[in-house]
Amino acid sequence: MSTITADKLRRLRRIIQQTADLNDRISRGPRQVAAGQHAVAQTEEQVLSLKNAWKTMRMQSDDQQVQLKQREAKLVDLERKLNECKTNTEFKLLKDQIAAERQANAVLEDEILDKMERLDQLVLDIQKTEQLRDRAQQEHEKTTQRVEQESEGLQSELARVTNELQEVEQGFPADFRAEYQRLVRTHGPDALAPVDGETCGTCHTTLSSQTMNQLYLSRIVFCKSCGCVLFLAEDRVRRSSDTE
Repeated sequence: MSTITADKLRRLRRIIQQTADLNDRISRGPRQVAAGQHAVAQTEEQVLSLKNAWKTMRMQSDDQQVQLKQREAKLVDLERKLNECKTNTEFKLLKDQIAAERQANAVLEDEILDKMERLDQLVLDIQKTEQLRDRAQQEHEKTTQRVEQESEGLQSELARVTNELQEVEQGFPADFRAEYQRLVRTHGPDALAPVDGETCGTCHTTLSSQTMNQLYLSRIVFCKSCGCVLFLAEDRVRRSSDTE
């Protein structure tokens, strides 16, 4: 039966964990950059939307002001006709028409004032959103710079750890290598399970006396429940050596 020392398996688990952590940090960088870019694009879209809303409302306000001037000119003409009318019937009709025109003009003036207030608020909203966009852009640039600076070091550290992993794996028995690689692909560092007391550190299944004896002999042992590679904790190995 093939053997691998518990020390080597512990070292192996540590290296696999380091590799997983480094890969996670390396992949996290581009995600952070992408998230920053998305935040910038989102706030820029909000700025453009607010500016378009301002332009549309300004055009509507300008149109209404033109209408108001035309209606005021019409009102002046009606008042002139009122002064020139010669019959009571015509006088009454003009009076009613003038009253209706003034009422319509008052409504239009209120609408224009409301739009002017909303335009002022839109200007404030645009300025506020532009500030948010600028801050998002600054944060994005800082994040991009940090990720670029960290990436080289992380890649270098990953290469070192990968070489260390390959060195440890070189001495593996052929009959163990394929199953070990399959377990690592599936479980990562948890493919190697430390023995906690007399239980598997991954699935917490109680191990038999025979399994424990095989571990004390540095035999390669797979947990019969979860299939992970078992190894003794450092203190268990020392106690076993002392008793011998």
